[in-house]
Amino acid sequence: MLSIRSVLAATAVTFALGAPAFAQNISMELSDRQAIMIDTAGHVSRMNVGPKGHAMIMKNATRVQAGTIFYMSGGKLYKTRDRKMTGGQMLHDVLVQTL
Repeated sequence: MLSIRSVLAATAVTFALGAPAFAQNISMELSDRQAIMIDTAGHVSRMNVGPKGHAMIMKNATRVQAGTIFYMSGGKLYKTRDRKMTGGQMLHDVLVQTL
């Protein structure tokens, strides 16, 4: 029979191993001079950008407007605008309700 100490130890190890996976998705906020890249498999990478990288990015970058929604489907990344839908609800509210 497993003792309470063994069960607690196993639980602690499980949480310790699983925590990094959950920590990666806690915050999707960006600070100044940070970039997020989404690859074709949908994996998200965050990186800090130095002065040279900043200059290169700003040569061809376009501003993303507030209310932009990004969506991955079939290995392709799409964007749309949050907007009022039929019935007065916002698109982001309708998306959450359809889960």
